[in-house]
Amino acid sequence: MKKKLLIILFALVLLLDFAALDDITTGNEPSFTLEYSILIASIPILVFITYQLLHKKSKKTIQNQTFNSRFDI
Repeated sequence: MKKKLLIILFALVLLLDFAALDDITTGNEPSFTLEYSILIASIPILVFITYQLLHKKSKKTIQNQTFNSRFDI
């Protein structure tokens, strides 16, 4: 359940980033401060989500390998 929520959050942040990039490349505003702020703020969020997704997977894999190696016949 937590993994699905993190994936959905990751996708939403990416969609927001694409919208900000679209505004920067096609917009006519005199200042793009908000769009650049969105892009900068999304970097640590995406790094955190990626770490959470990969860390949980690798931790389970290591535990399974350790468990399997202890009980090899």
